[in-house]
Amino acid sequence: ATRIVMSEHECRAFIAAANALATADRVEAERELVRIRTSAHARGIAREVLSRGDSSVSLDAAFHASVMYRAAVLRDWGGLTAHEREDARDFALSWTLTSVQAPSVVRKSMSDACAVFLKRACVDADDSGKMAMLHATEARVQAMGGSADAAVIGLGVYAALVSEFAPGTASALGCSWEKHEQSRASAEKNILKPFFTHGVNAAKAWSAKVGDGSDHGACAGALLLMNGVLNWDFNRDVSYGFRGRAFPSTESAANAFVRLTPGIEWREILLAPGALDWLYELHASAENAALASGSMEAKRVAAASRKTLSALCTLSGCVFPPKDADDSLRVGHFVRCARAIASYLLPASKSVHAAIEGYGEDALIDGCRSLYALASVHEAQDFAAVSLGADLNKTALDVLGELTLECLNQDALSVHAEGTVVDECLKMLLESWGALVNKGMFAPGGTEVATPVAILEGAAKVSQAYILAGLKAARDGAHEEDDGHEEEGKAGAKALDARLELAAQVLRAHPASTLPMLGQILVEKRATLPACMASGQDPSELLEELWWATRLVGHVLADDGDGETPIPPDSLAAASASTPAGGQNCVVELARALIDTGCMALDVNARGALSARLTETIVWSLARWADTYLMSEDTGGNLHAAIYAAAGGVRRGTDIANKLAQGGGGMFSEGNGGPQALDALVQIGTAALSHWPGETSLQKTAGFVLFPVLTRRKTLCKHLIAMPSWTTLRQAAAGAQRERGVVAFPPEVHRGLSECIGRVTAVIDEPSACEAYATDLISPAGEVLALVSVDHAGLHHPEGEARACAALEALRGGVRATNGRSQATIFNFFVSAIEHLLNLQNLAKDLARVTKLLLRLSEEFIELNSPYLNAQQVDWICRYCLRVIETYATSGRGNVKSDTGALLSQEAVKEAYKEVRALLKMLTHLSSGNLHDAIIESAPADEAAALAAKMDIAHVVFTGLNTVIPLITDELLKFPKLCKQYFELLAYMLEAYPKKSSPARRQHVRDAHVHLGIWLEARE
Repeated sequence: ATRIVMSEHECRAFIAAANALATADRVEAERELVRIRTSAHARGIAREVLSRGDSSVSLDAAFHASVMYRAAVLRDWGGLTAHEREDARDFALSWTLTSVQAPSVVRKSMSDACAVFLKRACVDADDSGKMAMLHATEARVQAMGGSADAAVIGLGVYAALVSEFAPGTASALGCSWEKHEQSRASAEKNILKPFFTHGVNAAKAWSAKVGDGSDHGACAGALLLMNGVLNWDFNRDVSYGFRGRAFPSTESAANAFVRLTPGIEWREILLAPGALDWLYELHASAENAALASGSMEAKRVAAASRKTLSALCTLSGCVFPPKDADDSLRVGHFVRCARAIASYLLPASKSVHAAIEGYGEDALIDGCRSLYALASVHEAQDFAAVSLGADLNKTALDVLGELTLECLNQDALSVHAEGTVVDECLKMLLESWGALVNKGMFAPGGTEVATPVAILEGAAKVSQAYILAGLKAARDGAHEEDDGHEEEGKAGAKALDARLELAAQVLRAHPASTLPMLGQILVEKRATLPACMASGQDPSELLEELWWATRLVGHVLADDGDGETPIPPDSLAAASASTPAGGQNCVVELARALIDTGCMALDVNARGALSARLTETIVWSLARWADTYLMSEDTGGNLHAAIYAAAGGVRRGTDIANKLAQGGGGMFSEGNGGPQALDALVQIGTAALSHWPGETSLQKTAGFVLFPVLTRRKTLCKHLIAMPSWTTLRQAAAGAQRERGVVAFPPEVHRGLSECIGRVTAVIDEPSACEAYATDLISPAGEVLALVSVDHAGLHHPEGEARACAALEALRGGVRATNGRSQATIFNFFVSAIEHLLNLQNLAKDLARVTKLLLRLSEEFIELNSPYLNAQQVDWICRYCLRVIETYATSGRGNVKSDTGALLSQEAVKEAYKEVRALLKMLTHLSSGNLHDAIIESAPADEAAALAAKMDIAHVVFTGLNTVIPLITDELLKFPKLCKQYFELLAYMLEAYPKKSSPARRQHVRDAHVHLGIWLEARE
């Protein structure tokens, strides 16, 4: 091949720069390397450096030369001739195969480069050309001979080729996705099986020499090649994404598990009797050798064989024969995989202890992940009934149970264990249990497959052990300064809830044993707490136990249901339906125990024993329970039964529906204790707001979690109207605004309470009663506004500012609860209070918090009233909006700039961003079609067009933009949300009203061009 001759000076400069990377001249060395890499002769320089065999070429120089060679060839590929491309590919392959003594990192880099060049050449070739190049490469590799070093190099080249041809690990070549897909399909069809077979033969051939290390890594390299093939993205359709593969949730503890679905053509090579028996034997011997001698080579083989085993555990799909034809291959494969896992993880005490000590972590993690894969792919009956052999005398379920119990015995639930290997493995093991206990509930095709009794009994044992371990961990962590969750805030609480959610799936599997145990714990701890306090003992451990148990009960009784209609878990619904008449319903009894625990807040004597943290968790759990069970018939009655029936479990779904109907609608329905439970929950929520002053987190949980649940459904709201406890709550909320001094709870809680209280107006049929109710809701806040809007000194006092913020937040809550029945009352209030609002805006021009709340109140008022307005109200809304914007502009707020390093100025810019964005949102709401439709629909047909022309909404919006756009400074354009709001509004107005031509409109366009340029520059 023609060699590009470079000057000795350039090569020496490159070597010197690479060698200087570890010295004080690193910056200058990096600059020199970048210059050479981007030069037109980079390819020749790299080749010359790699071709030298003298000591002047250090490891750094050789590695950077290999990287530069790969990048330069790909960069110049379009300008190279066919001969030059072949020469570049040949050099990379020859160097890799002949440089036996080269550092492994450099050899790996060059083998990767060879694979990239081959892939790039295949992209431009037809099928015959691709196969010719691949066969030529294979022939070169096999011609190296039979030494261990040669085998290692050849296997590395094959592994690099597999990795490069897989789209998920392919290098960026500047080609279309279709080109990558064509290369992938060709490789899957022609080279994967030969490469896998080569890996199998090589691993077999070199396995006997692993013990003394004379294989030089050839056995491990062969296993890595096999792993690369088994990690291939089989059955992938570029049009429909990943077909036939089950990608797990990113929150899954076993998130490395992806099902392997190679297809029927791989059945012989993977499942034929004796095909991979040697692998399981190799794995067992390597694990034993690694533990006995600690040999590095044995450890490498053990780790690689474990990865291969883990991949085989994920095998699924049509590679197995149909179950009704011949299930022996699948069951045999399951037994071999489970036996291999058991061979190195049992006894569990030994493997878990080794992981805790730090020398068996990978083995335990791989084993638990493999068990989860088997539980997801195979039948629950396989785990429960298929023996793993007479020598083990165990089933896979025994292995799973022993590992789970051992992790719990090793304090996996302790705060100190969080993030450790036992914690992560326990998550995967619980996911395995969850996969097994749920298999009987999702039987496809309407055929119910009952979960084996052994699975349910095993889940019951694990559940009991989990509860006891959790209580122990709570006691042990009671005297810690931090339990690991407060310090992390919401993220820590979310992580704890995720762990409890995993456990809840297992605890629900056998409710007849688990739920009574939880209920008994609540009863005992609740009864013990007052006596403990009275005797003067330290209640810390007891409070922590009760806190943890209450949190767990909330998860067990109900799913999260975020974004969905909450329905009872199927196992609990089935348990309730199967309860005989007059018998104790374990689900109902646990719910009663939870409510009774919450009622401690209503007892003057018992309340003193409750901490705010415990009360918060009680309120949270009650809200979660109520959202699912409390008078749920207005969401469709036995909705869970209907959904389950539609999913295939027809018989069980029908049985559940019939049983619950016979019981008067189910647990805590409208005619079966629901109103009484609702009244208790309202009283508990009111007590949480009133009796723990200053406990913001507790008050927010009551205001934003419990009361929204209690006012979400119409049936609940109808009962609330007549309840004295609800009247007490309304009076408490109004009194908290009226009374002087420190506001009873944070302003945002006022917003949440007002919104919940206002929702009830939707079920008040009598107009006068609805008007009176809505007036009582917003009048206290109006009275406060009337006072502070004329008291400059009082407003600027911390007490006055807090009262103003609380009143504004309460009004925001009332506005958010606007519905067709309360809209007129709320609108009339704003008409009467407009001067107070504008006066307050003038007085508060130097109070950022009050100004921000005022603007948000106005914005939400316009948005939520727009569906109900008539023409006259639209006219008032437009004038009101312009007055708010003009008042803001004249106040001088918004015209702020941040000085470098000035913290107060930066905070002022952030406040201006929030305020200006609220103004833009107001104009956006005006520009929506609701107001124009309101004019047309509320006026007579012959007057509608003229009235719409008279009330020129577009003119109002453009006038508002004239005022707002000058407030948008360069600093504000750094906020993406404001930019999005601004550009979308202006683009819509310019496109929707092209005839509104004026000098101001043309100025809007010029301003938009300038702002767009500033925004793009800031993003760059």
